[in-house]
Amino acid sequence: MVRLDCPLCGVLVSDGDPPAPGRCPGCDARYEGGTDRPQDAAQAALEAFGIAGDPDRFARALFESDPATGVAVTSDRRDGYYTWWVFVADTDEARARLAQLAG
Repeated sequence: MVRLDCPLCGVLVSDGDPPAPGRCPGCDARYEGGTDRPQDAAQAALEAFGIAGDPDRFARALFESDPATGVAVTSDRRDGYYTWWVFVADTDEARARLAQLAG
């Protein structure tokens, strides 16, 4: 069983099978990732939004960023290992913040 909660609004996104990239049912934020490393989830988000940037730098910036900005990184919860996800609110401000954090 895998549980993924949205770090932006707190709504349960997935509880059961491993989630796939998609949209939060609570706030409609887009989420990308499902990777073993936060840097790889950052890379997936950059590619999905068509933004060039250093995924290592972006991942570090995400850990220092307040989810209230509309961009956040989180891990799902499961037995054993977990995977990483990047959530981006469906706003122009959040997409601009994503580009800013990507460097």
